[in-house]
Amino acid sequence: MAVESIQAEKLAQAVELLDEQEIDCWLTFVRESSETSDPVMKLIVGHDVTWQSAFIVTRAGRRIAIVGGPEGATVRRAGLYDTVLTYDEGITPTLREIMREIDPGQIAINYSVSDVASDGLTHGMYLQLVEALADTPWRSHLVSAGPIIGALRSRKTPSELARMRKAIEITEELFAQVTAFLQPGRTEAEVAEMLHAEMRRRRLEASWAADHCPAVNAGPTSEAGHAGPTNIAMQPGDLVHLDFGVAYEGYRADLQRMWYLRSEADPTPPASVQRAFQACVDAIEAGRARLNAGVQGWTVDAAARASLTAAGYPEYKHALGHSVGLATHDGGPLLGPRWPRYGDSPERPIQPNSVYTLELGVATERGFIGLEDEVLVGETGAEYISPAQRALIVV
Repeated sequence: MAVESIQAEKLAQAVELLDEQEIDCWLTFVRESSETSDPVMKLIVGHDVTWQSAFIVTRAGRRIAIVGGPEGATVRRAGLYDTVLTYDEGITPTLREIMREIDPGQIAINYSVSDVASDGLTHGMYLQLVEALADTPWRSHLVSAGPIIGALRSRKTPSELARMRKAIEITEELFAQVTAFLQPGRTEAEVAEMLHAEMRRRRLEASWAADHCPAVNAGPTSEAGHAGPTNIAMQPGDLVHLDFGVAYEGYRADLQRMWYLRSEADPTPPASVQRAFQACVDAIEAGRARLNAGVQGWTVDAAARASLTAAGYPEYKHALGHSVGLATHDGGPLLGPRWPRYGDSPERPIQPNSVYTLELGVATERGFIGLEDEVLVGETGAEYISPAQRALIVV
């Protein structure tokens, strides 16, 4: 698969992160990954495994894979791991021998309380790992790999960014087709089917589940959120909102766009709609102005939230932004409020070269206004990598 060309880059990056975070060893422990997938496997392995398998990266730069005998050849051919060891009856003796050899002070393992993209270790596998390391000093050295995996997923390499920019470019091409397709009488479902047909024609993959990618909202009776398009028909004077993206070589886009269907009474958007739209633009810009590498994500969300409420609109009930990459919600630090459901993810520092959505919206008498674009985070700011929408598209 195309993502494989990136895995060597990410493993090299992992060594840098281990050194930066002063952690001796990162251990990813998995089995039957086609059934119970660990998200990080896409970045460090690139194929499924069946038997219990350990993929180890050390601060000194060693890459060690311990896999079932039948899978040794596959791992060796990939060339990502310098040492590939196989077993037949059980992984424990080989794993303990490697631990004796590298003698790590800390062992970061693939779980996280707050970050789903770093939480691939099942409870059963955790119990097996604890048993394998029983009566050894390394049993007490286990820590969460969340900070490593979160940073690894966040810090995009040039190869990853090239794929993400292409995914955005293709998504924008499809939005242009929506502009040509929209008219009073069309239903939300018809807009979605037009996009699905075009994706099939171009052999494109939706960024998330196709039953609500795109999400389509037409007029004031359509409820925005993670739900499929309905048979609501568009009327003159309606706002039309789409949340949509496609993947390119495994990397995803996530954008929202807005249209206004002109009517005889209101050939241009009413003033109340224009004010709400501008309030959304201003709030997103307030967040972007606060965003740079090293800040805590909750402060970025707070800046956008304060701007929107100061303009007289209610708070949005979600985070301002999430990272994007191999997954639409790519894990790592979050641009969100310090709410219990987000754990510590809004308090973790934003990583350089990460890509985030900036998204929020308000309800109006003509329909929901939702805007979402993507930015690349640098040391001193964040720049758009999608063409940010700054005016309603009038059709």
